[in-house]
Amino acid sequence: MAKVSKRGGFSDRNKIKPENTEIQLKEFDKRTRVQLQNMISQFYQEIYGDEYYGGENIQEFFRYVIGTVYSEPVDTRRTYCDDDVLKMINKTIQEDDYDDVLTLIEAIIQYWEDYRTDMQGVMYYNTCFEQYPIKSMYQAANDFFRDEYIGYRFVDDIIVPISDEYEVAEVNQALENPYSPVYEHISKANKLLADRSKPDYENSIKESISAVEALCEILTGITGKEASLGKLLKKLEDNGVVIHAGLKAAFNMLYGYTSDANGIRHAGNIGGPSSTFEEAKFMLVSCSAFVNYLIAVSAK
Repeated sequence: MAKVSKRGGFSDRNKIKPENTEIQLKEFDKRTRVQLQNMISQFYQEIYGDEYYGGENIQEFFRYVIGTVYSEPVDTRRTYCDDDVLKMINKTIQEDDYDDVLTLIEAIIQYWEDYRTDMQGVMYYNTCFEQYPIKSMYQAANDFFRDEYIGYRFVDDIIVPISDEYEVAEVNQALENPYSPVYEHISKANKLLADRSKPDYENSIKESISAVEALCEILTGITGKEASLGKLLKKLEDNGVVIHAGLKAAFNMLYGYTSDANGIRHAGNIGGPSSTFEEAKFMLVSCSAFVNYLIAVSAK
């Protein structure tokens, strides 16, 4: 019997039966597989509409799936049934390994992208200006990937990882640090990034860099106006905590990025709304790694 599973719904929002918020890399949970199947079904309807499945456009797609994606024999004299081909696709999405699922989806989205470009021309993709008047198949698929915490995205028409085990491990390690203020900032940054119903990337970035500041304040004892990251890092070195010059310079530059007019350290003011998922994720992972590094070197 089907059970309710809605992100941002009452059960999820109130943490009664929270939905999965782990970045999925090598295992896709049941909900994600269902949503990927729904994605393919939705795109199929959007592209072919009420076109009869025996028409040449759909039959050409079926022959591509059977012959190219699954490498099965194709009989060009035969009219393939949509139920049979879609059942084959759905079975892969529901049961097969994550890499087979992504290989299938990548091939189908690439095919439909080319099909829409050929059929709709500049109404879909303007080759002169190299832009999409409407959302591309790749962008639409990436929206599904983002909403289901899939650690991959379409980049230049192929699926690539946007996260890996090492990045996830850095964040998890930072969340296990012994300093509650640091934990609170990292935890909040992660939640703001992971809120798919209303993501807040600019404040996620602010919380990530604030975790580094909080740790430096704890390790140096400096607080208030004097507690800028540059001064805190210098104080750490004065106290015998040796930080590689390249790392120190890199984080001073990141701090500058989050503090200037185009950055988002003072989230809610100018510049913030332009922040992206990729920027927020980069800052969360980078700041988590730097927190772990500072804790390790200060313990020596």
